[in-house]
Amino acid sequence: MTAPEALRLLQAEIVQVVGCTEPAAIAYALRTLVRHLPHRPAPATFRAELRLSQDVFRNASTAVVPHLKTRGIRAAAAAGIASRADDFNVFADFDLRRARAFLKNPTWLTIVPTRRRGFFVHAQLPGLRTGVTLAGRHDRIEKLVVVGADRTPRDKPLPPPPTLADVFKLARARHPRLEALARDFIHRQVPPEKGYSPATQLARRVAGRMAGYSHPVMTITGSGNQGIFIGLPYRRLYAEQGEAILPAVVFSLLTQIHLSAKHDRLSAQCGLATKAAPALAAGLAFAQGATPAEIRRIFRKIPARLPDLTCEGAEPACGRKARRASHAIAPFVRAITPQA
Repeated sequence: MTAPEALRLLQAEIVQVVGCTEPAAIAYALRTLVRHLPHRPAPATFRAELRLSQDVFRNASTAVVPHLKTRGIRAAAAAGIASRADDFNVFADFDLRRARAFLKNPTWLTIVPTRRRGFFVHAQLPGLRTGVTLAGRHDRIEKLVVVGADRTPRDKPLPPPPTLADVFKLARARHPRLEALARDFIHRQVPPEKGYSPATQLARRVAGRMAGYSHPVMTITGSGNQGIFIGLPYRRLYAEQGEAILPAVVFSLLTQIHLSAKHDRLSAQCGLATKAAPALAAGLAFAQGATPAEIRRIFRKIPARLPDLTCEGAEPACGRKARRASHAIAPFVRAITPQA
């Protein structure tokens, strides 16, 4: 993998978003459809249907939609109808009164869970031959049909995920644009809270986000919680060590993509245990001179310490899981933190 390929891959996988990404994907799908309608939808007459994978259904059912302060799929869909945003950050700008009007009408939306696993969202407008499918990434439009015409965006395919050898090569090269992206990721991440331990900060930030906290976070591979988990510790280390920590950040970000290719983007397992914690620990170990064999042991060791971290949905209990995962990687943080 070349540095430009890695940069393009990271730019696609790192997105700033308000709110949980599964509800945001639902809102984005509906926002995409209503943008193509000749008239603004009315709550009394508009009809839509959602088909969701089991994992999207689970997470979107439990997460609270920011500003609306309401939990569930209908709240996410209502915010999408009322959104003014044209990108994936749909909850950052929507008409709250209009969203509430749709939320009060229980008949406009039909929700159909499917047997599919992983990430899948399909929204359609019955009778209008208009629908959109999101798959692969939370913001990736796999198919868009408007009044029977194919309007699918023709994006250039992304490079394949990096191998571990690619990750080592790219982090060691200290490519300026990759390190600039890493710096931007940690500085635009949700800020830390003073007066709390690192583990408590992670727990509070993750739990608050699941409860409808409206501060934007930097997501990676479709997860804001995993972005917070990687970003906050590096933000503190950057304040202590400056630019010297950036190769480790690059290593962790690329490792997150590497591990996400080996696991479903959404699954019954908590991604903090299977991806974010190993990716953070691997980057910190890389900064201490770890070999590829030692990094592979981290990939096995961290999830083995957290076998009971499963996903029951996007809910405040995710904060307790973030605390558990932070304890698992604490030795790697201590190893790189300068001692007073």
